[in-house]
Amino acid sequence: MPSPFPGMDPYLEADLWPDVHATLLPLIRQALVAGLPTGYVASLDQYVWLADGDDGEPVRRGKPDTFVSEEPAARSRGRSSVAVVAPTARFRHPARRRRRRKLYIRLLDAADRQVVTVIELLSPSDKLPKADRDRYLLKRDEYFAAGANLVEIDLLRRGLRVPMDDPGPPEADYYLMVTKATDYPDADVWAFTVRDPIPVFPVPLRPADPHVPLDLRACLDLAYDGGGYANQINYTEPPAVGLRGPDAVWAANLLKRPPKKKK
Repeated sequence: MPSPFPGMDPYLEADLWPDVHATLLPLIRQALVAGLPTGYVASLDQYVWLADGDDGEPVRRGKPDTFVSEEPAARSRGRSSVAVVAPTARFRHPARRRRRRKLYIRLLDAADRQVVTVIELLSPSDKLPKADRDRYLLKRDEYFAAGANLVEIDLLRRGLRVPMDDPGPPEADYYLMVTKATDYPDADVWAFTVRDPIPVFPVPLRPADPHVPLDLRACLDLAYDGGGYANQINYTEPPAVGLRGPDAVWAANLLKRPPKKKK
């Protein structure tokens, strides 16, 4: 069954978001493949960078790679008689450094593999005033400089928005932003709130080809059911990223629970 919310479910924005991000992007790609004209392919890709831990402490991400190693007894056999030179010193690699990855979608020309359009689903790190945001903004500048179309999907209410010149779009909870290479620096934006359905919007290709409509809500429904999010969400409590007063009352009525009183 789908989420009880008409559009974006605010309960997906906190602890579940990494899983939502990883689940939703392949479904968006699948939806785009179904609508792409001949001559285009959709590819899931990732960019990788090294980053420091926020608190300066050693950070371990994921399971370390497995390497083949010998047992001490095995190493003792067949030892060479040539003496090795002792090291000059011993040092420690900075443990704060960690590898970070971010998935995104590329629409490519099937003939020359040139990137035509990039689809980015924003993460919390893209919206915090730290180094990861700087890297993302640099990456999007590279897209613009390369003449690629850019689609940015922001389904997170917390954090900074991407830079927008005045006058910006109306204040809302969520934004879909499409920058066509032929229109840059102008861009189109679809702004909507937690109460609104997610609009179907066009994903641009080359100027001579028609756009591909993307029904993001349909993709989100598949992610919601496939990820079993209904079994992981406690709708009897407010979401971790709190809603504004009127929206909190509206959501409580939607979920048929009494709104939590502020302390």
